[in-house]
Amino acid sequence: MPVNNIFKKLSVILLLLSLTACGTSPKTNFYLLSSDNDIEKSPDGNISIGIWQIALPELIDRPEIVTKTGPYTIDMADFHRWAGSLENNVTILIAEELSHNLNTGYIVISPWSSYRNLDYQIKVHIREFTGELGGESKLEGAYVILNGKGNKKFLEQSFSLKEKAKGKGYDDLVSAMSQLVIRLSAQISSAVSIQTHKK
Repeated sequence: MPVNNIFKKLSVILLLLSLTACGTSPKTNFYLLSSDNDIEKSPDGNISIGIWQIALPELIDRPEIVTKTGPYTIDMADFHRWAGSLENNVTILIAEELSHNLNTGYIVISPWSSYRNLDYQIKVHIREFTGELGGESKLEGAYVILNGKGNKKFLEQSFSLKEKAKGKGYDDLVSAMSQLVIRLSAQISSAVSIQTHKK
């Protein structure tokens, strides 16, 4: 058999092998921060709250899930990603938790209509929201509770929360991060309740 033909056949075989390898790349997994709260009945409270869209540090506001691997190193997972915007996910989860904790359906996320009458506006500033696979996740920042028009501050409170993952997988990491947002939401809900009772 001519040498040229041998090389041609080898080239075809190598091409087929490379295409097969590409077809067996790992599946990409997508994750959402979420709560286990069941909606058993419609909320009947009448507190109205506007939540400003939460901004996250640029480092973690990306599709890939970012994990800490050491004091000075991080990893961006190629095949473990957030299902949509993490900023939106955090904002919506806080809104859902406030609705559940305060028993109200009057929760809106910015921007809202100028004619809407609100009892409170809430701004959450997140400085750090990180985690380690099989280790500890951390949520740090501060929140502000304002009056309905947003021109009077009732409370400004910093927070620093930690949660240990129950396993070593990405689902365990996301579960721990979800718990951090849920715990923060509980703090904000308690603060709103205290302000409401002062009126």
